[in-house]
Amino acid sequence: MKQFAGLLFLCIVLLSSFAGNADSDLISNLCKHTNDPKLCLSSINSRPESGEFAGTTSQIEIIAISAASANASATSGYIKEKLSHEDLEPAIEATLEDCQKNYQDAVEQLDDSISAMLANAHADVDVWLRAAISAIESCGSALESRAGSDEELSKKNSVFLRLCKNALVINKMLT
Repeated sequence: MKQFAGLLFLCIVLLSSFAGNADSDLISNLCKHTNDPKLCLSSINSRPESGEFAGTTSQIEIIAISAASANASATSGYIKEKLSHEDLEPAIEATLEDCQKNYQDAVEQLDDSISAMLANAHADVDVWLRAAISAIESCGSALESRAGSDEELSKKNSVFLRLCKNALVINKMLT
């Protein structure tokens, strides 16, 4: 009887853990329509909240935006660290300062996107995501046009833009 009770308990625990996990088919179906399905899948599935929170398309979109926001925050930290070096050339310093401001703006815009998503205001989500994309495209333009380029930051910009564009596609599918 103890073995049966133990087995029953184990089955209940396993079933409840599966019920709380993300709907991987739903995530896959949403991500396959994005411009970068692999990045979409990996960015959503790597978020800690995807295990318990990704049961609807709206929840998955929030996770996608959250992944972009985390990426922007990390890139902002990278820029801040670069700016702490005292031996920067003036052109590089100016470019990094512009990009820092753009990333700070993008994080705020992504936070606004999440708020709009929670209010089910998809048109506002679209506006905020496009604003974040525009901010980082400005950083990319500065990196390309000025003498102070940073290859690593250019790569980080590219990833961030793809994350935002993936979230934008998911948002469009929900409207």
